[in-house]
Amino acid sequence: MPTPFHGAWPVMLTPFTDDDRVDVDTLDRYVDWLIDSGATGLFPGALSGEMFELTEAERLAIAARVVARAAGRVPVAAAVSERGTAAETAASVARLATTGVDLVVLIASVVLQPDDDESVFTDVVSEVLAANPGVKFGVYECPLPYHRLFSDDLVAWIAGTGRFLFLKETSHDTEVMATRVRLGADAGLRIFNAGIEDHVQSLAVGVAGLSGWVVNVAPDLVVELEELVSQRGEDDRALELQRVLSSVEDRMGPTYPASAKAIVEARAGIGFTTASRWRPAEVDPDEIRAIVAMIEAAA
Repeated sequence: MPTPFHGAWPVMLTPFTDDDRVDVDTLDRYVDWLIDSGATGLFPGALSGEMFELTEAERLAIAARVVARAAGRVPVAAAVSERGTAAETAASVARLATTGVDLVVLIASVVLQPDDDESVFTDVVSEVLAANPGVKFGVYECPLPYHRLFSDDLVAWIAGTGRFLFLKETSHDTEVMATRVRLGADAGLRIFNAGIEDHVQSLAVGVAGLSGWVVNVAPDLVVELEELVSQRGEDDRALELQRVLSSVEDRMGPTYPASAKAIVEARAGIGFTTASRWRPAEVDPDEIRAIVAMIEAAA
């Protein structure tokens, strides 16, 4: 089934000003840089975008700004990250949908408490879908506030609603991904890998794309990797790109997302500072230069 939901989907970083406001001008330039670098979709206000440290008003404003700047060039997804009753979640979805996003993403570990049976998800989401008949959805197995993975039965139920087009999965297991690809195929549910470390292998089992940290800083290399696999399968160049990108992700991990903001600024020069609300950290300029050199050498 043809779908626009494929390829390199960055989980966009949120730029902040020195006085801790969302820097909308840098955000505009970041949208352009990502799209110009080959991103095929944008996911602002996810975990990398510091969604749990943003107010709802800020998240709505970011989503609207990204939609306006993307101007139809690529689809945009954004998440509902506040926990509430089914009715409150439905209302949050309605507010987010008014920004013009193509997909409203529900967070597994927000909809479900750690001890909840999966029937809670189906009950809540059934009410949310009924209250928002014109909205298309995605779902994300976010590792925070705790890591909740879906069973095969729940993935089949999600696909069977016909309303979900995007699943950002975090099993990091290509056999699990292959099952999910099969369960979602006929209903148009596309599976996105969150991890670069096995992305070549995940593409071989039908995963639609990558939506993870490294796409925020090197969308161009992710696009090249995916094109190579499409054309040649598991070739040496694709595997080498995967190795480099995995190393980039590992090295920026301890100070992420500040490190990623510094890398984007070094590569694109669009106004990012390292200011972050989630996991604020000092970054080592020498380490950032070394990571950027790795990326540029691989390009």
